[in-house]
Amino acid sequence: MEKLVVIGLGLIGGSLALDLKKRGKFKVYGVDQNPAHIKKALELGVIDQEISFSEIGDAAVIIIAVPVNIIPKLTKQVLDVISEDTLVFDVGSVKNEICKAVENHKKRKNFVAAHPLAGTEFSGPEAAILDLFDHKVNIICEADKTDWRILDKAISLFKQLNMRIKMMQPV
Repeated sequence: MEKLVVIGLGLIGGSLALDLKKRGKFKVYGVDQNPAHIKKALELGVIDQEISFSEIGDAAVIIIAVPVNIIPKLTKQVLDVISEDTLVFDVGSVKNEICKAVENHKKRKNFVAAHPLAGTEFSGPEAAILDLFDHKVNIICEADKTDWRILDKAISLFKQLNMRIKMMQPV
């Protein structure tokens, strides 16, 4: 089983965790600043285990699903600690700041700027929905700046989620 880390266990992060546990070969680890979110995610089976940020470096895939204003700084911190073949992607709705923040990072090639067009008005781990991403569009920005092997891994993952993929420039 591959190690999947989800940072931010709300609606999108939690739903990705549920779907990828169902469809992939992942053991899902969760990171969240809110201890109540960790507890609830464990109770609901959204994640298999809690993990600290210092333990994410050997993950196969890391999903950053935190508020968009936190993503640029957090993405750089994640890229600082990962292995050479870790896929890192975010799910934020606004890409320009995120892409600018990582453009000169030595591991920029490991990052996929993604925006799955899915969701509800609810939040927190209890809002996670199985199959939320089925037949939804996922926008990928700056695909040309990601190593082709990492991008291929990301696209394969998004296809497992039954998502349609569109390439765009960041906005």
